[in-house]
Amino acid sequence: MAKWKSISTKILISYLSVVVFTFLVTALAFYPILVGVLERRAEIGLQKQAWEIAYTLGAGALPPDEVETSSTIPLLGRAVESGYLWIDPQDTIIFSSHPQHFPVGLAISQLPESLREDRAFDRSQANIFKNDSYLIAEVPVSIGGTVLTFLSISTLQAMYRETLQVIFGSLLVALIMALLIAFFLISYLVKPLRSLEDYARAVGNRQFDRRLKVNSYDELDQLATAFNEMTARLKSYDESRRRFFQNASHELKTPLMSINGYAEGIRDGLFTGPDLDKAIDIIRKESMHLKNVVENMIDITTLEQPHNRYLLPHDLSYIMKQVMETVGGYALEQDVLIELEIPPRTWVIGDWDQLHSLFANLLSNAIRHATSKVTVHANLVNGNNIIKVEDDGAGFSPKDLSHAFDYFYTGVKSGSGLGLTIVHKIVAEHAGTIKIFNAAQGGAVVEIFLPAVARKR
Repeated sequence: MAKWKSISTKILISYLSVVVFTFLVTALAFYPILVGVLERRAEIGLQKQAWEIAYTLGAGALPPDEVETSSTIPLLGRAVESGYLWIDPQDTIIFSSHPQHFPVGLAISQLPESLREDRAFDRSQANIFKNDSYLIAEVPVSIGGTVLTFLSISTLQAMYRETLQVIFGSLLVALIMALLIAFFLISYLVKPLRSLEDYARAVGNRQFDRRLKVNSYDELDQLATAFNEMTARLKSYDESRRRFFQNASHELKTPLMSINGYAEGIRDGLFTGPDLDKAIDIIRKESMHLKNVVENMIDITTLEQPHNRYLLPHDLSYIMKQVMETVGGYALEQDVLIELEIPPRTWVIGDWDQLHSLFANLLSNAIRHATSKVTVHANLVNGNNIIKVEDDGAGFSPKDLSHAFDYFYTGVKSGSGLGLTIVHKIVAEHAGTIKIFNAAQGGAVVEIFLPAVARKR
C-alpha cells in the first residue's frame, strides 16, 4: 500500500493520465474532422472521375467498356476503387462497371436502393448524392445522358477504422515512450529525495557533520542548501545546549554539595556556637544562589521556546521603580547606592515581564560588581532609548568582553552566569542592541538601545 502512495507512483500515474487524456481528447476531436475531410475529398475525386469519363464518352474516343483509366480515385494517398454508370436521358442504365449490382437496361428507379436523394436537381451540372450505401457524383455527358460515379460507404468506413487504428497505435507507442520517459524522470526526481531522506535520518540521529549534495542546480539544490544551513544551526544549537547542561549541572552541583556538607555537619553536631551560625548562613546563601540559578535557567528556557509577547508602550521610570523593589534589598546588603537619571515619561515599547527581567538582571549584575554606586541613564536619540547602566567597580576584563553573554560565564565575582545572557536575549527579542565596555574613569558600562516606537520585524 505504501508503494502505491509513493511520489514516484503518483508522478507515473499523473504523467500517463495526462498522455492518455490528451490522446483521447485529440482522437475524439479528430474523428468528426476526419470523416468530413474524407467525404469531401471523396466527393472531389468522384466529380473529377465523372467529368473525365463524361469527356471521354462525349469525345467518342473509347467505348464505355474500355474506359479503365478512371476506375479508382485517390484518397489519403491511396487508390480507392470506385464504380460508374452511364445513364441515358430516360434514366436507363446504358453501361455499368458493376453489372451484378447495377444491371444494364434497368432504370434507376427500379434499383433496390435509390442512388439519388429524393430532391430536385439540375441535370445540366454536377450533383452530389449520399445514402446509406454509396457516395455518388453525377455529371452530364455532351452526347446525352449523365455519368454517375459512386463509392461504397463501407469503403470510407474501413478507412475511418484504419485511421483510428493508426491513432490508437500511435497512442500505444506514445504510452510506451511516456513510460520510459517517466521512469527516467522519476529516477531523476526521486534520487535526490531519497538522499534527502537518508540525510534527514542522519540528522535525526544527531550526525550534524554530514552535508547534503544535490547537483541539480534547481529547486532541489536550493532545498539541499536550506537543509545544510538548518543542520549547521542545529549543530550549533546542540553544542550550545550540551554546554548549557554541562555548565548547569556544575552550577547546580557546587551549591548542592556545599548545602549537603554543612547540613550533614550540623546533623552530626560538628558545628556549635559561632560556627553553627556561620554554617547556617552559608546554607542560606547557597540556597539563594541555587534559587537564582534555577530561576535564570527557567527564564532562559522560556526565552528560547516559542512564546507570546505583548509589545506595549511602558514608562521606563515606572519599570525601574518596580525593579528597585526587587533588587533594593540586595543593594542595601551590598551597601551600594543606585542613582536613576531617567527623564519623566520615557516610553519604551516591549513586554512588561521581559523588560522587568531585563533591568532586574542588569541592576543585580551591576550591584554585584560595584564598589559603592550604580547609575542608570536614559536618553532618547533618533527614535531609540539609549539606556546605560554604569557601576564604579573594576570593570570588564578582556575575557569578560569576549564571553560575557555566554551561558554560565562568570567573572571574578561569581553569580549564576546567566544574567547577561538573559539580558542579551530579551534585547534581541525587542529589536534592540546591546554593547558592553569600560568607562574612561573606570567601571563597567552596559549600553542598551531599545526602540521608543514599535518597529516592523
